[in-house]
Amino acid sequence: MNEAEELGGVDLIRSALRKAGRSLGWSRLQTFGGSFPQAAVACVVDRREIPEEFAAAVEEYQVERGRAAAEIVGQTLLDGKPRAVPGSVFVVAQEFRAAYAEGAAG
Repeated sequence: MNEAEELGGVDLIRSALRKAGRSLGWSRLQTFGGSFPQAAVACVVDRREIPEEFAAAVEEYQVERGRAAAEIVGQTLLDGKPRAVPGSVFVVAQEFRAAYAEGAAG
């Protein structure tokens, strides 16, 4: 929550997400987010149709991500040790923090 405030708040983060999406040519994007006692959440979703030539790769990625998530949840339930799923909110947030720190330093 403090990190979101340090970055200018959820509204500013959502604005930055919209700008980034538009710079990628995303014409049908949606952002959402909010601040809660435990966390701040901001997301951007590309709502364009997936071009047919990429549909199989996207589906494969989604299936693999689902498998990885199920495996990690299962491992966590077995031993109680939390793990991060590649592409999960936790991992993406870490990547965002690193990019922000790099941009602020340079």
